[in-house]
Amino acid sequence: MSNNNLISIDLAKNVFQVCVLNEHNKVTINKKVKRSKLLQTVIQLDAKNIVMEACYSSNHWGRVFQDNGFIVKLIPPHQVKPFVVGNKNDHNDAIAIAEAARRPKATFVAVKSLEQQDIQSLYRIRDRMIKSRTALANQLRGLLAEYGIILGKKINTLRKDVPFILEDADNELTVTSRVFIQDLYDELIELDEKIQAKADQASSLLEENNAYQRLQSIPGVGPIVGGEIIAALGCGKQFKNGRQMAAWIGLTPKQHASGDQSRMLGISKRGNQSLRKQLIHGSRAVINWCEGKDDPLSLWLQNLLKTKHVCKVVVALANKLARIAWAVLTTGKAFDINCFKAA
Repeated sequence: MSNNNLISIDLAKNVFQVCVLNEHNKVTINKKVKRSKLLQTVIQLDAKNIVMEACYSSNHWGRVFQDNGFIVKLIPPHQVKPFVVGNKNDHNDAIAIAEAARRPKATFVAVKSLEQQDIQSLYRIRDRMIKSRTALANQLRGLLAEYGIILGKKINTLRKDVPFILEDADNELTVTSRVFIQDLYDELIELDEKIQAKADQASSLLEENNAYQRLQSIPGVGPIVGGEIIAALGCGKQFKNGRQMAAWIGLTPKQHASGDQSRMLGISKRGNQSLRKQLIHGSRAVINWCEGKDDPLSLWLQNLLKTKHVCKVVVALANKLARIAWAVLTTGKAFDINCFKAA
């Protein structure tokens, strides 16, 4: 096999596009391959490096090819798009993937292990259930309002007040409305139990993971945030430093520069949306309880809050937590808050 040739695969459900570039970036093969023959076809090609977009089924095929001795890299789709020349089709997409992968500044996503895949799947299911619970709570609150019963926005208010509302014979609820309100309330409680079950199942998969335990030494990183980090990043060694990891999560500012003018804008919001959201939530929790504390991290936050809007401080802390998480993952040491440095 040639070490310089590169196999580029445009993934699909049943028919894949396989492209091979030689060491001079010339296309030697670009053909369609059926799913059942993909592995056999790739094994027969004169190359050992494979690149694919980080998308549907890429982790599965990445593990399959790695088990057969290939070096596999997954490239984010937004880095491939600028290299598509001509019409949007599988033939051109496969070439674009290969060309994007050979750029000096190309960055790649690590192939997830089966453990990471299990954990991420559980958190994705949990996120979907939380959205369903929010929609259910909004509907329940809206229906009660039509009968003159106004409740607060928090879900805890629904859990606490709905049983008393159903037992109150003096309100406007009819026999029919009491039945469907009870059904919605039971559905809400059932979703609560399922959401907690998914979180517990993910935690049980990670309870013997040393990196997971170390991550929870970081303020704002609990079982959910720590699990999301492990599922998305693994050991974290695919990044050179913490800033690169924070940029991959989408927590670094965008830049608009022209000539001698340069402006820093809002965060890029690229990368893993779920992980970014969890780090933001963790940051809010830390900031809510930093007042009156005298550890270096809390003092840094207190000084920032004097001059910056709280939302900017939340994002700044989330960025800092991502960098600390990278250090914890790569050094194998737990976080010591007394060693925190603002710079």
